[in-house]
Amino acid sequence: MVAAETLAGIAGVALFAAPGAGLAELLPAVRSFPTGRRLAYAYLLGVAWTAGVLYALSHFLGAPLRTPAILATAAAPAVAGAVSWLRRRRLKPRLPQRARRRPWEWLVVAICAVISLAVLCEALTNPVLDWDGWMTWAAQARYVRHEGTVDPTVLTQKGWYVSHPWYPLLLPVAQVAVLETTHADWDDPAFRPFYAAFFPVWLLVIYGGARALAGRTAAGWATLAAALLPITAFELAGGAVSAYSDLPLACFYGGGLALLLSPRLRLSAGLAAGILLAAASLTKAEGALLAPAALVCGGLYAFVPLGSQSKWRRRWRLRRGPLAFAALPLVLALALLFSWRAGIPERFESYEKIVSWAYLWPGILTRAPRIARWIRSQMVHTNAWGFFWWTAPLVLAAGWRGLRRRATIPLLLAAAAPLGVAWISYTISLTPEFIIWTSLNRFLIQASVPCLLLLALALANLLRAADAIFRRLGRRARFQTPRRCTPA
Repeated sequence: MVAAETLAGIAGVALFAAPGAGLAELLPAVRSFPTGRRLAYAYLLGVAWTAGVLYALSHFLGAPLRTPAILATAAAPAVAGAVSWLRRRRLKPRLPQRARRRPWEWLVVAICAVISLAVLCEALTNPVLDWDGWMTWAAQARYVRHEGTVDPTVLTQKGWYVSHPWYPLLLPVAQVAVLETTHADWDDPAFRPFYAAFFPVWLLVIYGGARALAGRTAAGWATLAAALLPITAFELAGGAVSAYSDLPLACFYGGGLALLLSPRLRLSAGLAAGILLAAASLTKAEGALLAPAALVCGGLYAFVPLGSQSKWRRRWRLRRGPLAFAALPLVLALALLFSWRAGIPERFESYEKIVSWAYLWPGILTRAPRIARWIRSQMVHTNAWGFFWWTAPLVLAAGWRGLRRRATIPLLLAAAAPLGVAWISYTISLTPEFIIWTSLNRFLIQASVPCLLLLALALANLLRAADAIFRRLGRRARFQTPRRCTPA
């Protein structure tokens, strides 16, 4: 019995990894990534494609969310990618040599692997234990699976009490896909490894983005800092062992942003970023705000620093095509989201009892000191974040010269976007202290990728300074961080 449940959970992960691998093969920019980063983006692309296409087919065409439709949707990119791979293999391309890893890098890899394995083991052995995972996302998946549609009666007709009926359904549809293809019971936790897989994916997205911006050494240390955060791995209110949507949203949002901040943005990278941002908009309510914000940050990259008008015009000319490719899937996803929401009547009115827009002004200023004090008390809580928020500001201050990069301002704005949404929600809340206590950590998870990429930039500067000190002492450079990284 245990072996069957384990196989069902692993099959659920493979259901998204297979089409994602096909999409990664078809997108040259993703195909050129190192193995780990390519696997991470393949998983995200597979979830975005399979659950997103099923969401659209069910809503617009009435396609039943049953095994034939699920397998056909997943098989299409998997088969196309396999054909492309076989054709390329016949040409026998020369593979570039990969840099050898140093011992401390293998130690980082081992630590990340052990923590990821622990998260997976927890997901394979326990049922859903978190509140939102059971009350919201798993409940929506049961409604959808029972009727085989993303427009079930309990959502589209009045008279049913449903918490958060307007929450987008990308992850519940993914749950349904796992449970249907494995023929699991309605209360079977076979979908839990699907959520657990987002933890190593999140680490690989951080490492890949940090390596492109700050070099291998800084990327390794930033990834180690991320892996050791208690909240993203084992916190029931938003971590990988839960069925919350915040870590998946952080992966889609951060992964799309990292692609858009590539110095030489290719059309295929823009399309991949657009698919991930489309998934972000269908993952949580705030995703519909964060995904366009990431697209704006990708466009802003062309104009920072301003420099001469001819330079930024040239940069914009090279990036506008990929950005248009990125905008297309996002626009389609937002159209799907608003069309789906239009058919859901209003019936859950608890928000009207706990928020008031009358507090927005001048409350956004007058309430700021009190909100800031409550936020600080949550951020320095060591049970959730360890000493990260104690040390990260010191690293950023000490390595401030590393932040003089073109990617810094877009990253700062991308990190501020979910925190800005949080600040507004706290400002208009009638009980801000309670809302901060229950939601702040989740907003911080959503902002984690751009925050850790900024940390990597600062770390790169500190490591270069350490190298310079060792050289002056007449010793060999210890950290071997390149003086100039890939332009960012």
